[in-house]
Amino acid sequence: MYDNRPIGVLDSGVGGLTVAKELRKELPNENIIYFGDNANVPYGNKSEKEIYNLTKKMIDFLASKNVKMIAIACNTISSILDKYFIDYKIPIISIIKPAVDYAVDNDLNKVGVLATNFTIESGAYEKLLKKKNKSIEVVPESCPTLATLVDSGDYTKEEMEKTIDIHMSNILENNNLKDIILGCTHYPIVLDKFKKRGPEINFINPAYEQTMYIKNLLDRKDLTGDSWESRLEIYTTGDAGTYINMIELLDVATPYNINAMDVL
Repeated sequence: MYDNRPIGVLDSGVGGLTVAKELRKELPNENIIYFGDNANVPYGNKSEKEIYNLTKKMIDFLASKNVKMIAIACNTISSILDKYFIDYKIPIISIIKPAVDYAVDNDLNKVGVLATNFTIESGAYEKLLKKKNKSIEVVPESCPTLATLVDSGDYTKEEMEKTIDIHMSNILENNNLKDIILGCTHYPIVLDKFKKRGPEINFINPAYEQTMYIKNLLDRKDLTGDSWESRLEIYTTGDAGTYINMIELLDVATPYNINAMDVL
């Protein structure tokens, strides 16, 4: 028995396409409906109330599309998920928990976290990591502007390399780090720039870990799809051109369709 309802994916912008890419690669027979709220990016500098209100609209929109589950491809939103969004009938999947499981399962005793202001200030990663391993040392670094720079789509900007260099210098100073969680789905888009600054670092990609979690969940709940002409359907409050460029950059499996919306 197969379930060909789509998987919903949401993010504040294009960063969540890193999740869509992994889903298309690992689960090629699954249809995906993606929502990116580019008009309001970044979420990481907003208040908790603003994040809740914007997120609820996106979740309700995807639920109206009859998705079978929703992947929260945003660390900022995932940090408040258990506080506000536990009463929905469909599974809503955090991107933080699978990355934490990776760190715990691999017996890491020290891990860095690069993320937005809100994610770092919420302590979401540190709380969950220490809940599962009290002795683990967590080194956080807040990156207030990086998601917006990535969302701009201009990866040749000298400002982006300078910003990454500053945050990598901060997190590595006086810290013998070997593993760093890229705690914002925008960051793996410029993974090459992170690796250039820290070639010896194992950068943990929560998008991949979340995809593996979803793959196992689909099997456990007998929700696996078998659509041989699966599609990626995109809705955004931003510019459709940004998504076309990002899909090409990330080499996301197509076909796809992009729907630009004035408001959610």
